[in-house]
Amino acid sequence: MRKLSGEEFAVLPDSAAGEALAEALHGAVVLSYASGRPCLLAASPGEIVHAEAGHARLAVIGTCPVTAGRLRRMAARLGCLADADAVAAALPGSFHLVAVVGGQVRVQGTASGMRRVYYARAGGAVVASGRAAVPAALTRAAVDEQALAVRLLMIVPPALAEPLWEGVAMVPPGEAAHIDAEGVRLRAWWRAPEPEVPLQEGALVVRAALEEAVAARIGEGAVVASDLSGGLDSTPVSFLAAAAAGERSAKLITFVLAIDDPEHDDPEWAARARAYLPGEHGVARSGDVPKWFAGAAEAVPGLDEPTRWLRALARELASSALLAGRGAAVRLTGHGGDEVTLLPDCYLHDLAHRHPAALWPHLREQRSRARWPLWACARALADRRPYAAWLADQAETLSAPLSRFRPDFGWEQPLRMPDWTTEAATDAVRRQLVTCSAEPYSLLRAQHQSLSSVRSIAASVDGVRILTGRVGAPVHAPYLDDHVVAACLAVRLDQRAMPGAYKPLTRAAMRPVMPAECLERTTKGEFSADIYQGLRRHRDQLLTLLDGSLLVERGLADAAALRRACVRTPAEGGPGVLALDVFIAAENWLRALLAYPAQEESCA
Repeated sequence: MRKLSGEEFAVLPDSAAGEALAEALHGAVVLSYASGRPCLLAASPGEIVHAEAGHARLAVIGTCPVTAGRLRRMAARLGCLADADAVAAALPGSFHLVAVVGGQVRVQGTASGMRRVYYARAGGAVVASGRAAVPAALTRAAVDEQALAVRLLMIVPPALAEPLWEGVAMVPPGEAAHIDAEGVRLRAWWRAPEPEVPLQEGALVVRAALEEAVAARIGEGAVVASDLSGGLDSTPVSFLAAAAAGERSAKLITFVLAIDDPEHDDPEWAARARAYLPGEHGVARSGDVPKWFAGAAEAVPGLDEPTRWLRALARELASSALLAGRGAAVRLTGHGGDEVTLLPDCYLHDLAHRHPAALWPHLREQRSRARWPLWACARALADRRPYAAWLADQAETLSAPLSRFRPDFGWEQPLRMPDWTTEAATDAVRRQLVTCSAEPYSLLRAQHQSLSSVRSIAASVDGVRILTGRVGAPVHAPYLDDHVVAACLAVRLDQRAMPGAYKPLTRAAMRPVMPAECLERTTKGEFSADIYQGLRRHRDQLLTLLDGSLLVERGLADAAALRRACVRTPAEGGPGVLALDVFIAAENWLRALLAYPAQEESCA
């Protein structure tokens, strides 16, 4: 028996076994089949928009401005489950979609990976949910040790990020699970677009998609907060939020975290933007919010997987609490902006093979900045390995040092293990790499890696959204809505990146909306000072996690090497900070399982 709580929901088949699981879950029935059996159960049914039309039903769970009336009209057009493709394509926001036709049900998350779907067979029926904890608890699943070892990679490709529970599977983003009494089958409903749209044309679509994504989170007469660092991610969101708030008699509060580093230029650019923005403007001083690494040893319940943002979680929670205290029901951020508007270095590989005439000016600029030898560039550009072969070859270099002056145009960022992991952990990752048969998200390396980065950050942002929601002003990232991601990825590679230009897509999209001087920024904030200040004040948190480490107990971390990592200060820009993030995330997650075990009557 397991009671749903918070945002949790469960989708069950139209069968006697599904009906028995519904009784064990103790959730409110939101949708039923024509047979009368329960289909969708939720802990908070009042937050779900749903409708029925004949034998068809639809439910939207999450952020979406759709009304029950519109959803009913959409349900009336469903002749089969595949028809729900059009529903997902038409609705803005970030949400789970459940569609029922007759005795079959379809459940899907987002293509960005912000909303995911997990499933398992329990008691003779397949149960699906937006949280892995639900099927894991019903099946009393144990932690999957190999999946946990993979999460110790400093950068984890989503293709390798399997659920951390034995017997629990995840629906790949962009696919839907079709569930009936016989079981489950997966069907793709989204594909990464080909980057063929010219910049100016694509910029119009990007602006419209981002406007819609921001507006989807602002209700009539509401109070909305928006982070405003002054960068070219959060500043566009703030200006779009101001416009939407003005149309809806809503109130905007911009929010800036003061930075102790005198060389940091975020405050200057944030001040420029504030001069043009209506509403209230809040600045949190150094002592108003915790430093990085504060509370990192405090077990964080309710996460499906380790999140790399725990060093900043106390600051995020404090910021959201401050804004909730001023009436804000939502906090908009620029997270995801880099992932959809900047290109990884491997776009040069795509240009070389698809648009060779456009390659040289791009390569020349990158070489001058990164000091790459020409012979090394030629070698990297000649690499033709498919994705699976590239992954398999990474098994041989998991412990190798990274070269600063050699280009890497691979399918992902180079895969490396922290130097405190054991050989057993590294061997487990090697096995996963050499046996992985994953297909790339696109035949173009830059498209694949961009979408991989989107799905990586989306998983972290979703966790932070849930946690900040507990203090009243959940973090929302409009850049990670599917329509925004698709619009950005559709723009030509040689125009999403241009020699001598910083974020040309953002500039082109926002030029009609933002003052010219706010679009002139060519720098990006650097936060090593925050890292060092946080370590000086809160290194005790690392040592607390180190004491009785569960990673050491499981044979995944070497105690002596882990201690060295925790007591030394990592070099600026080096892998040491990432290695600390990996340790904090994994160790905290394991400790949360012990501190907040899944109970029969409640869900942590």
